[in-house]
Formats: sequence, structure tokens, C-alpha cells
Amino acid sequence: MLPMISGEFGVVADPELKFSDKGNAWLRVRGVAKDRVRDANGTWADGSALFIDIILMGKTAENLVESVTKGDTIVVTGRLESSEWTDKEGNKQTTLRIRAEEAGASVRWNPAKSPRMIESAGAASLAGLGATEVVTDFPF
Repeated sequence: MLPMISGEFGVVADPELKFSDKGNAWLRVRGVAKDRVRDANGTWADGSALFIDIILMGKTAENLVESVTKGDTIVVTGRLESSEWTDKEGNKQTTLRIRAEEAGASVRWNPAKSPRMIESAGAASLAGLGATEVVTDFPF
């Protein structure tokens, strides 16, 4: 069985939603994960980067394409896969990707605005919905 992986990835290109010949949705999101390293002076900087394709299927794919764009951060859980191929020069290459079972917008650095939140806000500005607002209609 392929190993499970979960992590936080920056979205480096707008997600690409496509449909198979049978009409099944699938989404490719190009993501990046970066190490943060501290230099001798104690300053934090970006370390090495891992660029990886994240593949989602079905309704999850359709929902995510409407939820994130280039520059957003997503949280992904899925299985790590690899494929081998030969480039134009005849060299064997290996590509890694994550076949995601779950993905969503990260709220660590910025708030996520779901379509339901936008609809319920109506003409009200989303900027006006702060932490001091009392919410009484919890769905649970």
C-alpha cells in the first residue's frame, strides 16, 4: 500500500479542472512545500523546496477548484505516488505526486471564505464579520 502523507502546500499555479471521457472530474494543483531554516544569525529563511502535483477526483476536485487560487495555502491528506518516464534525451525521470483523499484551504495565514459564507453575508461586507460577532445558528 502506498504511504499516506499530509501537509501544507502553497498553490503555485491556478488549479486545472478537467473531465475524463466518462465525465468524471479531476483536478491538478501544483503545490510547493518549503523548509524554514535558521542561519547563524538566527534569521529565518526559506530552505529547500519540494514542488509536487496534487491530484483530486470527483466532487472534491470540483469543490477545491472553487475554493483556492494561485497564492493560497492548502492542507492535503493523501497517498504519495511516483511514476517513471523517459525524457527527450533518453534519461529516466521520476515524478512524485499526491493522490489526495482530502484537501482544503488553510486558515493558518488567511481566512477562507466559503460560498455559503459569502451568500449569507449578502450585501454586507465580509470585512465586517469579525470575531466579536455572536453566532447562534451552529449546524451541530
